[in-house]
Order: sequence, then C-alpha cells, then structure tokens
Amino acid sequence: MGISFRYYEEEDFLKLEELIFSSYEWGDPIWGFSRHEFSLGLHVAWGNVKDNWRHTVGIWEEAGKIVSAVISEGVWNGEVFFLFDSLERQRGGELLERMFHHAETHMSCIPKNYPTKTRFLHLLIPPEYDLVRKIAQERGYTLSEDAERSLMLPFAGREFDVVLPEGYTIVDGNETPDFFISNTHMFSFNYTLPIAETIESGFHNLRKMPGYKPELDLCVLDDEGKPVGIAIIWYDEKMPYCELEPLGVVWWARRKGIARALIYEAANRVMKMFPKCIGMLGGDQQFYWDLGFKVETIHETWDWSRKF
Repeated sequence: MGISFRYYEEEDFLKLEELIFSSYEWGDPIWGFSRHEFSLGLHVAWGNVKDNWRHTVGIWEEAGKIVSAVISEGVWNGEVFFLFDSLERQRGGELLERMFHHAETHMSCIPKNYPTKTRFLHLLIPPEYDLVRKIAQERGYTLSEDAERSLMLPFAGREFDVVLPEGYTIVDGNETPDFFISNTHMFSFNYTLPIAETIESGFHNLRKMPGYKPELDLCVLDDEGKPVGIAIIWYDEKMPYCELEPLGVVWWARRKGIARALIYEAANRVMKMFPKCIGMLGGDQQFYWDLGFKVETIHETWDWSRKF
C-alpha cells in the first residue's frame, strides 16, 4: 500500500509522542517531549494551536502506523520540524521530498502587511538528519547563523544546595492557582495585551497535559506570598534526561538567586523521583553556563523563502 498522507487529528497527539520518545534513542531531538506538550498546552493562548495543527500538520502512515510528520509550534512564526519513527526513515528520499513540499506550502509564513510578497520558513535540523540536510541544500535552503543549542546539567547523584532570600519559599503545582504561574510568566518575559488576557487559560491547559506533574511545577513566593519565579520540568521514563520549560523570574526580583534555587530544587526532586534520569536540559544563556550546564547538541536552522 505504500506510505499515505493525511492531516493531523486530535487523536494523533499521543501517537506523535511515541515517535518523540523513540527519537531519544538516537539523539537529542529538537522537537522533544517538553516542546510537544508545551506547544499544545500553552500556545493555545497565543495562536489557536489546535486548529492550526488540524489545518497544517502533515502525517504520513504506513500500514496504519504513523512513520513521519511535519509539525510546528502552531504560532505562525515559520519554524518547522520533521519527526520520524526511526533514524533510517529520514533516509527515504521520496518521502522527504513530500515532507519538504508540505512544509513549504502549509507552514511557510508571510511578514505582516505583505511588505515583500515573500513566504519564509525556518527548518530546524538535528545533527543526525544527514539526508534532510542534503535535500534542504538541493532545494535552495541556506544555513542560518541562528542555531539552537541544547545545554544539559548533569546529575552526579548528590543533592544541590537550595538557597533562597529570607522569607521566600518554594511551592508546587499542588498549591498554586493557574494565575500565579501566568502572572510570573508575563512579568518575566515582559509582554502585555493581547496575550495578557489569555495567558492564564494557557497555563490552565498546560496543567492538563498528559505529561504534566504538579510536583515538578515549581513556584517561588516572596515574603508577602506573591509569585516571583517559576520552573516546570517535563520527564518521562522513556527519556534519558528531563527538560526545563519554562524558567522565569519577574523583572523586579532578579539577581537574588531565585532561578538557581528553582533549578536546584527541581533537580533534587527529579533525582529523588526518577533515579535513572541523567540530567536536565535547559536554555542557552550565560546563566546556564554559570550553573554548570554543558552543550549537549547543536541543531542547525536552514532558511527558505519564495516570492508569491
């Protein structure tokens, strides 16, 4: 019967998650567990992601099983990701050509107000996807200076020291309302309307995702009980390491050790709950380097554009 195409359906979310778990066996996936859950959970508050995925995400099946997909975060920013059920699958040239065509036609974006009448796309490619990279070059993609580096904090089996300012405490998702997390996120990343109107619903949705664990949804409260820092950890025992997404400290409470305390508390909880977890994947800022995070993988970005 060969490989057939169809569009994403809501029931595919967990099926795609199985592809993601498989991808940890051969590398550090650019579309990982946290990105998958975070995109559907939180990005509903930004870009109506459920309908975006239903209209744009491409699924390819063989004998009733999903073998590959083209997916995005659903916020119309031009970023696109390829998923496969095995590393060997990405070496199928004919399937890749179909996936590239779908990405370019369904996920390329247009700058606001059409200033140049040009559609653009940013394909993020893990180092293991050698044929994907080759075909990208053949189709006229260019290597961007922007790369996404994955940094990891290794777990050495010992607890980290958690230090907070006097009167500050750490609580978790069993104790905090949704708006504590959304307020902290908003004041950490400094956005306002219209997202400020919907972000609480986004975190409400995020807390209903199948991979969410309230014990790993951490919040720092100041000496008045106001939330000033958040960190959420995503982990499944099919993964070698856990993933931090998001981490935020409100703009007026920075440089007090709050982010460090959140990471260390999260690490301690993960090591206690899941002793086989080898480390924590985090962001790519100097702060992470200072805490001992090391580069695990570098994912290239390849850019495509076309006038219409």
